[in-house]
Amino acid sequence: MAMPASAERVRTGIAGLDAILSGGIPRGNIILIEGAIGAGKTTMGTEFVYRGVKEFAEPGVIVVFEVSPDKLARDAAGLGWDLRELERQQRIKIIYTTRDIFRQELQQADSLLIEEASKIRAKRIFIDGAAGVLSPGGGGDAREPLHILVQGLQR
Repeated sequence: MAMPASAERVRTGIAGLDAILSGGIPRGNIILIEGAIGAGKTTMGTEFVYRGVKEFAEPGVIVVFEVSPDKLARDAAGLGWDLRELERQQRIKIIYTTRDIFRQELQQADSLLIEEASKIRAKRIFIDGAAGVLSPGGGGDAREPLHILVQGLQR
């Protein structure tokens, strides 16, 4: 039975995950992965972007705040993923920034982040440590930062 266009799924390419997700993630969805330090969130997000490029010809962006791009590339190389080569081919873009700058970028129509994603025609984006972006400053409503994040990513 054919799936309606509105239910199109993005396959992650991560072993076993697509089966658990009934074929993948619904296209256009934003997924938040939480877990303890060392649980594998960064590895999973990096693999999602890497597999997108290698298996599905979907370029991607990886945004990091705490892990340097060199460490991310080194750790990925240990798994057999050559992120630096994919960067040279302009199929992956790794952006190293601060959460404050990232929040500002999401709110700007002429965002450099969005421009960089557009240059490589990114179809996937992984934001490592996105929960920190969603933390409201001054104890405010947590929905506002989420709304800003969703709007920015949809652009």
